[in-house]
Amino acid sequence: MSVLPQGYKGGTNYNTSVVTYDDLSLRIQRQLGAPLINLEVSDEQIYDFITDAIEYFTKWAGYTEEYLVFDSKVYIQGYGIDVYKMVNATPELGGVGVSSNIDGLVEYPSISATPSLSAAVDVDLGSMRRVIDCFEFSKGEDTGINTLFTLEQSMAQQIYSSYMIGNFGFDLTTWEVLKDFIKIRNKVLAMVPQFRFDPRTQVLKILPEPQKTNTYLGVVGCYIERPIKDLIRERWVQKYALALTKIGIARTREKFTGTALMGGGNVNYSALLAEGLDEKKTLEQELMNEHQDSAPSMFFIG
Repeated sequence: MSVLPQGYKGGTNYNTSVVTYDDLSLRIQRQLGAPLINLEVSDEQIYDFITDAIEYFTKWAGYTEEYLVFDSKVYIQGYGIDVYKMVNATPELGGVGVSSNIDGLVEYPSISATPSLSAAVDVDLGSMRRVIDCFEFSKGEDTGINTLFTLEQSMAQQIYSSYMIGNFGFDLTTWEVLKDFIKIRNKVLAMVPQFRFDPRTQVLKILPEPQKTNTYLGVVGCYIERPIKDLIRERWVQKYALALTKIGIARTREKFTGTALMGGGNVNYSALLAEGLDEKKTLEQELMNEHQDSAPSMFFIG
């Protein structure tokens, strides 16, 4: 037997009843007294407040950690590689193909008839999810699982021989010295690629740049914005949109200051404005200090 009233939809933290803009707009209006009182705000204004909340939330949080396939063959010398090309080459994100629309050197992916099949497409925005930053770049040429003929494998075999067979090989001290030499060699000769990513242009640049005569595959670790359908469920987004709505209503009521109402009442906006501004400030501090999606700790002390 259901405990909910007939026609009412309940929700939980991970299965919230707020899944659309209209759902959140209706909840905000009810929390502010509708339909018992008239609110000086339109649905379109509340939609803008929700969008503002989502945009601010994604500046600090609201992203997923993804690994994209990098193919040096499509890298453009002097320019870099557009992350859209890496998304299209990553099976887990359901590459949607690239359209023929070209703006300069950037190729924009086409949105298929069934865009929901691609995890890289935000259906509500009608475009690809934006990459916030790249945190790792690994070449598959010399850092993959095939280490049988690498220098590290040969060194490990020599140490094994010195301890298990004896009379030849070298010890762990020599191993550490040689490993330090390899690190210095990689830095001096620029053998380890460095990368720079521009979130505005969504272009990744590799230094030193890949050469056409020596192509390779790699993996790029990225932080990608969540789609709107996930962000609308965030409690922070809902509370921030509510605070912005309070401020918007108060600003409208402020225009009627001094106007006498029927029954001798006056318009009071200051309390609602102060409440909205205080909630807005508190939520922003919470987002910047506590709610950030941060990478897990890589080491522990103690």
